[in-house]
Amino acid sequence: MFRSTGIMLTSIASALLIAACAQRQVSFHNDVEPILQRNCATCHSQSGVGYQASGFSVESFAALMKGTKYGPMIDPGSSEQSNLVWLLKHRAHPQINMPKICAQMNLVGDKCAHAADSARDLKKREINLIATWIDQGARDN
Repeated sequence: MFRSTGIMLTSIASALLIAACAQRQVSFHNDVEPILQRNCATCHSQSGVGYQASGFSVESFAALMKGTKYGPMIDPGSSEQSNLVWLLKHRAHPQINMPKICAQMNLVGDKCAHAADSARDLKKREINLIATWIDQGARDN
């Protein structure tokens, strides 16, 4: 009986190890950056209302890792501790969750309307991809 339990536990551990090793490496430039550019850059670039309010830019890896004027957005290795994931998953205060709805923002031209339309399209799988990239170390790859 103990032998069969040991074999079963070894099999489960092996399956988990294989699954962990099989998880593909998420690329900032190929996977994450296009999501951020498509959904966030209109507001979170040097001329955007999100940047003006928070100092947070998604224009480059360096800008993303710099964070906001209030602190970092990404904790490499821990999506659960990363403010960016909290905001995208709407776990923070409603006033700071992302994406913003235009009615909640100061409009600058049509930038907010464009950003809100595209940001609503952010899929759960895209948020999970960003979270996986962070969990994998948030590298400039």
